[in-house]
Parts: sequence; structure tokens; C-alpha cells
Amino acid sequence: MSFEDLMRTRSAAEYADFVLAFIGDRDRVLDVGCGPGSITVGLSQTAGHVIGVDLDEAEFTDARTYASEQGVGNMEFREGSIYQLDFPDASFDVCTLFAMLETLDDPLAGLAEVRRVLKPGGLIGASSIEYGGLILHGPDEALLRRFYQLRLQIWEAQGDVHYNRGRELRGLLLAAGFEGVEAFVTYLSYGTEERVRTLAWGGLRTAGTNGTWAEFPSTGSATPRRSPSWSERGSAGLSLLIPSPPSRGAGRSDVSLVGPGRRQPGAWTI
Repeated sequence: MSFEDLMRTRSAAEYADFVLAFIGDRDRVLDVGCGPGSITVGLSQTAGHVIGVDLDEAEFTDARTYASEQGVGNMEFREGSIYQLDFPDASFDVCTLFAMLETLDDPLAGLAEVRRVLKPGGLIGASSIEYGGLILHGPDEALLRRFYQLRLQIWEAQGDVHYNRGRELRGLLLAAGFEGVEAFVTYLSYGTEERVRTLAWGGLRTAGTNGTWAEFPSTGSATPRRSPSWSERGSAGLSLLIPSPPSRGAGRSDVSLVGPGRRQPGAWTI
């Protein structure tokens, strides 16, 4: 998938809509766990300056190239950890964490560091995966449910994704000292062949395989040819509503939180 495709399928307009309205053109924004950087690019279109941070510099290489080619001058990327952010205290007006807290074994330590670099009266916006509200319907529903069962088992075995963290967000932010915390759920849907295929490819990457796709136009199915083997049918009656943060239309519901503009760091619904 090209970075331009990623900009279309994982954009700030979809994944950061709950916080964008609170970001001004003079604000310094820190996007923690920025990953490939497509959301960070979207934030830069609203903010004064944005810094994306992720553990692996290779994650945002394409975003850096895109910024250079497009002449985006108010955005930068740095390698770093949420547990040790390389910024002075009170450096940012806004901190965002999209699909990030569910990867942490010690989210309170990470949130404490975020609070340190956030200015008094600043804003925190976070969304995390929550598979408790998964809704599936369509052709081969049993197969789809088996796919998600396997996906959660893989995450459980690897121990690197806390897939019910969404329901914990409000409590975690309060425990970390943020005030005015309020949570809400957003469903992201995968209701077209393209979105189902994108979701399936993401699942394949999660499984740690490098499978190739066999596409069958008559059925719209896509099946990786390597183990673990499963398939996703992308035909027109499929609806997928899944809790987590990756794409609206069909696919994931996020528990999202955003802090009140220019009061104390905290989170509330818009």
C-alpha cells in the first residue's frame, strides 16, 4: 500500500475528527505513537507545528518523504518512546495517542510522561481498540468470526496488544491525573470490497506473515497463501462493525477521548 493510499484509508479526518476541532493554527502538537504518519500529516494541516514520535524510525520514512515532496514545513518526525519523551516539561498544547495505548504494558507510566510534556490547561486526545462491541454480518459470517477469534488469540499469545483497552481509557486518564475525562465510542465500518481487503491485509501483517493475495473478482474474496490461512469475503452484503481505531465505514469502534480546550489536561466528548 502506498503512502497516498494510507492517507486515504487512515486519515486524520477519520481517526482524529474528535480532536481536530480543538487544535488551533498556533498549537504545538505531539502525536505519540504516530506509526506511518498519515494521521500526523492531517494534523499538520490544522496545527501550528506537529511532531510525530514512534519507536522505529522506519515507520515514518514514507511520511517524511511525502512532507519533503509536498513542502510541508510545520511537521517533523522523531524516534522515541512514550516512556521517555525527549522534550522539556510543558512543551506542547496538544498530545494525541491514536491506537497506541493498547500496545503498552504500563499505560499509566506512558500517560505520566505525556502529562509532563503537556502544558497546563492543554489537551489530550486518545483512541484505543475495544473489541467488546464487534458486530459481524454477511456471507461466511462464521469464517469471519473465526478470523477475529484467531486474531485475538495471536495478540493474546504475543502479549503486545491489549485489545479491550478502549473500555479502560477513562479510568486510566483519571488515574494519570487528567481532569474532566469523558469517553465515547465510534464505530468504524468496512462495508466495501476495498475496505475489507485493507482490513484483511492488516490482519495478515498482524499475524506476522508475508502472504500473497489470490483475488477472485466473482466472489470478491481475498485469501493469503501462507499460514495462518483464512479468508475475507468482500462481496456486497458484508457489514463489519468492529471496535478499534482504523477506518470508518465498517470495521472498528474506538473509545475516544479528548481534553477540554485550554483548561486542565483532561478528556471529554465532543
